[in-house]
Amino acid sequence: MKLVKLSLAAALAAGSFSALNAISLEDAIKNVDFSGQLRYRYDTGRWDGSKNNAGISAQGNIGGQQDHKIRARLGAKADIGDGFKVFGQVQYGPDNNGGYGAGSTTATNRTFDLRQAYLQYDLADYATSFTWGKQEFTSIWTDDISSMSARATYTGIEGLTLTAFAVDSFELDSDRPFYDIDDYTNATTTANSVGDFLFRQNFYGAAAIGSYDLGGSSLDTQLWLGYLNKRAFFYALDVVYGLDIDQDLNYALQLSYLGNSVDSALKDKVHSSNLGNMDPESRLGTTANGANETLIANGNLINLMGTLKGYGFDGSLGGVLYGKKGKFTINRLDDSFLAGGREIFYVKGSNIMNSFGQNTFGYVKAGYTLPSDLRLGVQFVYGSTQAGDRNIGNAEYYGGGDKMEAVVEASYNYSKNLNFLLWYSYLDWKSDKGVESANGAYEDAKNTKDTVRFQAIYKF
Repeated sequence: MKLVKLSLAAALAAGSFSALNAISLEDAIKNVDFSGQLRYRYDTGRWDGSKNNAGISAQGNIGGQQDHKIRARLGAKADIGDGFKVFGQVQYGPDNNGGYGAGSTTATNRTFDLRQAYLQYDLADYATSFTWGKQEFTSIWTDDISSMSARATYTGIEGLTLTAFAVDSFELDSDRPFYDIDDYTNATTTANSVGDFLFRQNFYGAAAIGSYDLGGSSLDTQLWLGYLNKRAFFYALDVVYGLDIDQDLNYALQLSYLGNSVDSALKDKVHSSNLGNMDPESRLGTTANGANETLIANGNLINLMGTLKGYGFDGSLGGVLYGKKGKFTINRLDDSFLAGGREIFYVKGSNIMNSFGQNTFGYVKAGYTLPSDLRLGVQFVYGSTQAGDRNIGNAEYYGGGDKMEAVVEASYNYSKNLNFLLWYSYLDWKSDKGVESANGAYEDAKNTKDTVRFQAIYKF
C-alpha cells in the first residue's frame, strides 16, 4: 500500500470538502424520536418507639430523612432503515442529597450513566420484532430494572402477544431481592452476598399476553415462565376480568399468582450453617431442636383485588398472601409490586421481594378525582407476618408481628407531561417477642414510622 503525505494546507482543504458533504443537523435528527424524564423527590421517614432497635431502623421504602433525590433520563431512537432502529438512553441519578449535616451539599461529581443501548429489528410482514443489548427488562416479576438481554416479540395473532427472552445480566440495584441480606448475615462483600449469587446466572423465559373484548366486558391475561439458571424456576399467571356496568362505571376483578421452585444450589447458599454466624441475638441460627436447615423455600404469592371506577371515584378491595414461616421466599425480582400502602411491603419480614415468614394482608384503596385532575386518596393495609421460631428469642429482627399502614395522598396532573404527587404514610408494627426486659423475659415491641414523599415528574 502506497502512503500519501499531505501538507497541512492540503489536509485542511480536504477536511473542508468533507465538511461540505456532511449531513445537516436537521436532516440527521429527522428520523430520531427523543424521550426523556426529569424527576425530583423529597423523602423523609423516621421510625419511632422506645423499644425500637437498630435491626429495623432503616427498613422501609424510604430510609433517610430530608433526602432530595434527582433523576434525569434522556433517550433517542433512530430509524436507520430496512427495519433497523437503534435506541440509547443516558441517566443521571438518582442523586441523593441530605438536607442536614454531612452530605447536605449538592453532588457535582456524578456523571451520566448509559442505562440503555440496544438494536431493534422489525419484520413488519411477519409481525415480529427483535431487540438486543442493554435494555429495560419488563415482565410480571420486574418493572424497570435494566439488563443485558435479547427479546423476540410476535403480535401476528389478534389480541395475543408472544414473547421470549434471554437475560445475560441485571443491573446492580438496591431494589432487588436479598440486597439487604447483610441485615441477617455477615456476608458484607458483594462476592459473598446472596443477592449477587442469585443474579449471577442467566435468565431465560417466555410469555403469552392476551387482551380480548367480550362485548360489554373484557379479559386480560398473562402467562409467564422463566428459568434463572441453577437458581429457580418461575411461573406466573395474571387474569383481569372487566365489566362495564354502564357508560361511566366499570368493575374489574384481578387474580395474580406468582410461584417458583428454588434450585438446590440456592438452598445450599441460603442455609443456616452459612448465615448463622452473627451475634446470638440477631443471627438466623438453628431450629428449635438445634438442627441446621435451608432457610429458603419455594415461593407462592396470591393477590386478589376488585376495583370499581366511575364518576370520578375509584376504589379497590383486596388481599395478598405470600411467604412461609421461618423461611425466605422470593416473590419478585424487583420492588414494583404494590398491592396497597407505601411502606409496608418494604419492611423486613413482609418485604415483597424476599419475605421472611408467612404474610397475610388485606387492603382497601379509595380516591376521588376532581374535574381539575386533582385526585385525593386514602389507603389502608392491615395484616401480619408470622416469622416463626428461630430459637433465638428475637422475632422482631426477622419482621414478625402485626402490621398496619394508613396513607393519605394527593396527585395532580398539571398536563399530560407534568405530574405532582404528595403522600403521607403512618406505619404501625407490633413485633412478636421483640425486646428483652430487665428480668430476661421477652415482650412485644411497638414501632411506628412516619413517612412523607413529594414528587414532581416531567416526561416527554
